[in-house]
Amino acid sequence: MEDDNIGLSNVARQLFSALRVARTPEDLVASGFPPQLLKDLLATGFLEPQRETEAPLDLQEAFGGLKAHRGMLVDTARTEAFRRAIGEVVQDGNTVIDVGTGSGVLAMFAAQAGAAEVYGLEMTAMADRAAEVAAANGLDNVQIVRGDAASFTPDAPVDVVLGEFIGLALLDEWRHFAAFAEVRDNALRPGGQVLPRAAKLLFSAVDSRRLYVDRGYGFWETPAYGLDFSALRQADIDWPLRYVVTADEKDVVDTAEVHNLDYLTATSEDSFFSSEVRLRYPVAGSFHGVLVHFELDLAPGITLGTGPAHRETCWHHSYLPLPMLQMPANSEVCIEATSFLDTGSGTLCLGLRVAGPGETLSNDLPQHIFPLE
Repeated sequence: MEDDNIGLSNVARQLFSALRVARTPEDLVASGFPPQLLKDLLATGFLEPQRETEAPLDLQEAFGGLKAHRGMLVDTARTEAFRRAIGEVVQDGNTVIDVGTGSGVLAMFAAQAGAAEVYGLEMTAMADRAAEVAAANGLDNVQIVRGDAASFTPDAPVDVVLGEFIGLALLDEWRHFAAFAEVRDNALRPGGQVLPRAAKLLFSAVDSRRLYVDRGYGFWETPAYGLDFSALRQADIDWPLRYVVTADEKDVVDTAEVHNLDYLTATSEDSFFSSEVRLRYPVAGSFHGVLVHFELDLAPGITLGTGPAHRETCWHHSYLPLPMLQMPANSEVCIEATSFLDTGSGTLCLGLRVAGPGETLSNDLPQHIFPLE
């Protein structure tokens, strides 16, 4: 009927979901979308070629509004650390690029530190807001450029490339980092500097009945409202989720480095890794999963840690619930961690295999796959 509303069909919903991030035509065809449909949508402009540096649609929407930026600006631990680092790295007369400038705060810090010219690159609608703020602060040497940062080319090589491309579990915003790496490789002069300089990804074993019940599988193990929900426990284990929490330092048993990145040389491919860590229990206890946090090397002598022993930041702590293990004194839990792009969704995931006391890590153990992106 002529007055019927128009909405997405099931096929269109599936395509919309599949294109949360840019995918290759081969991936989409393998997911069941007819090649001719994709060709027609490209021809009519409903689809367009995109690079891997394009952030997921929902993240573009989130970072295009004020809520996310307010959350980062009120985090004084994060923002002051970046401000101090920029003050150490940027020299009078430098030219600086801020990749993913958002509110423009880091670009403005660079201008205040003495930079002669600062380019703030931003792909979302926040570009207009950042330009407005820079002008209101009289920082005429801050130029906000809207578009995909990876496509930007300055007139001459720059002295510093900086950015805050750090996800909740360090790697989540790997596409933002991919844009940073392209700008660095295309625009940074020989001997130039980057900020941050490096990062360490850390895992902590947690012994916390509270976390295990509130956000882990312990919730299903105890009747609620007089009803037994334990039939849902396995489904939760089969499709695990990362929870963003505020963890207590006293719940951490042991911490180990899982991965590290040198931001002067790393590429987006370095966001994908496989490594093994051992977390030791000096006294008997329970293993209730892993906390993911990180440490940033911002500038000489300036680091920013995000673990439970540090002042809490806007990244909080990422809790990855895992089936509980009883740990004898002087025992270890061994974890194989692998980051990869899921072939079905095209998004970054972290897979964990866990070997408790008396077990050996092998492919026979189940892999718990947590979507991060």
